[in-house]
Amino acid sequence: MQRRSLLRSLLATPPALLLAGCADNPAPRRVVYASAFSLPKSTDEAIWLDFEARVERELPGHDVRLLIRGEAGPEESSFAALRRGRIQIAGGSFAGVATLVPEIALLSLPFLFDTAEEVDYVMDRHMLAPFRELFAAQGLRLIQWSEVGWVHLYSKTPVRLPEDTRGTRVRASSSIASQAFISEIGADMITLPFSDVLPGLQTGLVDAGVTTVTMYTLSGIPKVAPNYALTRHSYDMGVLLANARWMDSLAPAERAVYEKGYGDVAESRRRVRTAVSTLLLALPKQGVSLYEPTPEERESWRAAARPSYEKLVKQAGGASARIYEALLEGKQAWRQAARG
Repeated sequence: MQRRSLLRSLLATPPALLLAGCADNPAPRRVVYASAFSLPKSTDEAIWLDFEARVERELPGHDVRLLIRGEAGPEESSFAALRRGRIQIAGGSFAGVATLVPEIALLSLPFLFDTAEEVDYVMDRHMLAPFRELFAAQGLRLIQWSEVGWVHLYSKTPVRLPEDTRGTRVRASSSIASQAFISEIGADMITLPFSDVLPGLQTGLVDAGVTTVTMYTLSGIPKVAPNYALTRHSYDMGVLLANARWMDSLAPAERAVYEKGYGDVAESRRRVRTAVSTLLLALPKQGVSLYEPTPEERESWRAAARPSYEKLVKQAGGASARIYEALLEGKQAWRQAARG
């Protein structure tokens, strides 16, 4: 707790004052704060540790301080600190960054994507440029997407079809896409922060929820909700952002190190997807009942969730109509590329 208090105090201190006591040092190291939330022993944690090591190896004059256990507060607080320049680099979820760029909710539309290959194609070729513009308007630099994986539905009792959730209290995140999906399938939606999910399941506040394989496995949820339907209704990703003014203050060579510090996009995706596959294969040994919907059942889920599309475009507002059109164009381009 003392370390967290110290870090928060440092984040509230202007950078110039941090160096005030270093006048006798001819070459003080440049402190750079990087904020995220990573579960211990997760691949995401390993990627951040690699980021720290890579940057400090290539830029010996830079001292990267990782705040990846929530030391900077909730994601909304972390991104606010990033905009103010208290933090220089931040990674986070679409739900967390939606307070700055609401249009990002459209990337989590239920059943928008069918394969990981489609996700990669559309996100890299059709979504990166427009979202870089939207983040730039907030004083932020979108460096790259970060990988998380498919979102599935966990429950105390087996769920096979949308109608199985009727009368069931299903936890939703702060993402309006997550909330829309749960509302459309007819469940009783309850919005909770992820830290309250396990106690909520234990006390009966919620009966089910939606999350990725990594979060489901490493959070202890399987012990109280041992049914996991592989709905693949959304593909969860995140963002790696930098304060634009800070990035512009760097020399070109320094900037290039930070832009590549998180690793090659294809390599980070491979690492995360390999780890997710390993976790998924191990779940039955932990007493988890996995269920793979049939093609017909998946269509039932898709049909139930489809009405949320138009509502989400209106709710997100801003440039959402333009982003949605670009998504459809990207999906069409993917179908053509996959055929050819």
